[in-house]
Amino acid sequence: MDEMNIISKFTTALVSKTAKVIIKKKLGVDMDIWLKEMKVTVNDGTTHAHLDIDVELSKEELKKILKGSGFD
Repeated sequence: MDEMNIISKFTTALVSKTAKVIIKKKLGVDMDIWLKEMKVTVNDGTTHAHLDIDVELSKEELKKILKGSGFD
């Protein structure tokens, strides 16, 4: 079993900024993301990821996400 824990402030800030840019580019949604912790476990070819994140976005941006996923 392999495990990876990302909890350092520098690395979580870097991942948070990268996620924000990717989400803006792919979904057109502007939001602030703060990754607090990320744990990834690989066991017999199966990967499990646990993310502890905070997200802040406007009501209009949330509506964009929900509409894009089929919820109205």
